[in-house]
Amino acid sequence: MGKYTFFVLLLLGCYTAQAQITDITVNKENFESSGFPFKGKRVLQVEHIQTEKEDNYIIFSKEERGADPDRLYVQQFQRKDGMWVPIVEETVAEDGIITSVWESRKAFFDADKDGKLDAVFIYSRHPKDDVQKQLSCIALILYKGQFYRMRAEAEDGYTKTLYSDNYASLPAEVKENVERYWENLDKR
Repeated sequence: MGKYTFFVLLLLGCYTAQAQITDITVNKENFESSGFPFKGKRVLQVEHIQTEKEDNYIIFSKEERGADPDRLYVQQFQRKDGMWVPIVEETVAEDGIITSVWESRKAFFDADKDGKLDAVFIYSRHPKDDVQKQLSCIALILYKGQFYRMRAEAEDGYTKTLYSDNYASLPAEVKENVERYWENLDKR
């Protein structure tokens, strides 16, 4: 009986080790000067995330301070044949608006158990002339090489959530994880 129990525990341990998502700490200043092909001049947030089936970098960057208009670049890279290849890229820019990345507000998971990264990142919008005033809070969801959004506005006390047009196409288990995170998030 002891050998059987050990074998079952060993198998469970191997399965758990393969199913996990690993977020590797990256020094932003060293990354900026590394030659990695990200857009922008300044790295605001960089995440090196490994899953059972992927090796990812998620990078939030901007041009130099004071650039007009303010542009937030969001990129996902994956290692393919030894090279870092962009999988999805997006630029967030609005006239008169500054975006701010919430570096400590993020979540990584694998809701559909496919061995690939599902992630939520938070950023906010501020008027250019008053960056202390927050206009809205946005959840940027990364799923299978595509971005989805949830958004709440300061003017209604963050009570109503608006969804991107493609949000409805997310699988139920991904929505469940994202919405649970969103509901518990202090959006102020």
